[in-house]
Order: sequence, then C-alpha cells, then structure tokens
Amino acid sequence: MDMMTYFDQQIDQLDFPGDINVNWDQDIRSFELEITMTGMTNKMEIEDQEGALKDDEVSYDDAILIYDETKVDGKQYAENYVATIPFNGRQGLPLSVADGLFAYLKDWLADGMSNFMDFLDPEMSVETFILAWQEDVYQQAVQAAVAAGVTGYLSYPKY
Repeated sequence: MDMMTYFDQQIDQLDFPGDINVNWDQDIRSFELEITMTGMTNKMEIEDQEGALKDDEVSYDDAILIYDETKVDGKQYAENYVATIPFNGRQGLPLSVADGLFAYLKDWLADGMSNFMDFLDPEMSVETFILAWQEDVYQQAVQAAVAAGVTGYLSYPKY
C-alpha cells in the first residue's frame, strides 16, 4: 500500500468533526496533513491566527509535514508545522510510524477539538488556543505499534 492510500483510509476512520486534508507536493516528495477546526465565537471578539478580529465564526489551521529526508531538510520547515515526520526515500514510511501517528492523532485531535470548543465558550475563560504536539506521547504510540509487531513500509505513491 502507498502512503496516500493509507492516509486517506486512516483519515476516513478518524472521528473528527473538523477537516483533515492531505496535500501532496510531488516536487519535494512530501505530504501535509492539514487540520482545520471551525467554531462559533459566541459573539466574543477573538483574534485569529492572522491577527484579525472575528466575532462570528473562527477557524484554526495547523499541519503536520511528512517528508522525504533524502530530498528535504525537515529542520528548514519545522517552525511552520506542529510536527515534522521524515521517511526514507524509496524505502518509504515505516508502517509502525504511520500506525503510531494515527493512533496518536485520534486522541490528540479529540483533545484539541475539546480545548478549541472550551476556548470559544465565554463561560470557560480560556485566553488562548494552540494545538500542542507531544513528541514523547507520539513516540510512545509508535513504540506501541512496534511492540504489537507492526512491520513493513508504506511506499511513496507512483502516480
């Protein structure tokens, strides 16, 4: 199975009320998992990510970069993404990494959406919202997949 097919299948299985899109950049052999959360501001004035004040609907966007480390230096892009995950060119992405990623995303997105809704609730008095990646928890999910015997690789798409 290739990465794109796997990503699409896993995204379809997530119970996430926001949007997740896969953006494939064939030039640098990378994928962005773009995450969008949208909610009503409850007539509060909220400053969005671009600095504009919103008083109706607000969206929060972030993304995870999955990149070919033989083509791209992920460190150059790290500040633009909540997380960066390398794969090794022709060998592809280890299935244990992909399974661990989506196991982690299930809880991370659920917690993130809950925190986003708390941020939009005037009764909760939450001042800021950001999706915070926990690398150690993600790595534990990857190690759990390895311990469960998940092996093999997802290939880079050929289309």
